[in-house]
Amino acid sequence: MQERLGRFFWADPRAILRADASPEEFRRAMSAIEVGGTYKITGANRHPGADELMLANLDLADAVIVDIGASDGSTSLDLISKLGGFKQYIIADKYLRVFARENGRKTYFYDDDGNWILVVGSRVLAWPATSGFIRALFGRGARTAAHRVAPREVLLLNPAVQQRMAADPRVTARVHDVFLPWEGQAPDVIKVANLLRRLYFPDADIVRALEVLLGNLPDGGHLVIVDNPRIDGMPPRCGLYRRDGGRFVVVAESENVPEISTLVTGVDLGDRTDAQRSSDA
Repeated sequence: MQERLGRFFWADPRAILRADASPEEFRRAMSAIEVGGTYKITGANRHPGADELMLANLDLADAVIVDIGASDGSTSLDLISKLGGFKQYIIADKYLRVFARENGRKTYFYDDDGNWILVVGSRVLAWPATSGFIRALFGRGARTAAHRVAPREVLLLNPAVQQRMAADPRVTARVHDVFLPWEGQAPDVIKVANLLRRLYFPDADIVRALEVLLGNLPDGGHLVIVDNPRIDGMPPRCGLYRRDGGRFVVVAESENVPEISTLVTGVDLGDRTDAQRSSDA
């Protein structure tokens, strides 16, 4: 049954609650966590082409690298392990934690705003956002847990990533929305993987995010775009772009260019000041 109906079988998401969960167990469990309208599907060694573009074209020895939409940080750790040196690596995602509450034999998961997003039991795995029936069937238990059970905060970063952060002060994590200006030191490189997709956003929103990203970079800074196409035999598509004044110019792209390549190179902030760009964002 599992071979023929694999999409109906899931790894137990409660593995993310275990202190002894292996990196791979954590990654499999994360695929069932749906927050902000998307599942936190992740994996190791997913962006070797993008990593190679960066290593072949950039001197990263003293770079501040921001990885936006990094999910559990597995691909961030892949790149970090290949870098000869760097100044700072910031793993950024809009959703970096959830909260778990147990009620009877079921565990209920909630997002940062207290919204119930998942229920897990010995024989059930269900998402309330998918149907009114699920909300009606398990809603009472979710509400009871929310009012009577103290929440357990769960950091959605892979155990291996958390170990690296504890051992290396250059590697940190923070909550960040790609549509908002970056606060703090301007990064030298921004990587955005599998986030600015037509699967998720219309072109107008993607362009708006690209304008913000351009404004986040100093002149000469670089943007890395990655997307994993759902096309048999096609590896992840990637592109490396440099800020040149108010535009992005192509440094290098994979054989199959990212689906938003023309949107990236079409962004033009002209002579707008940094203050104007921040106001626009």
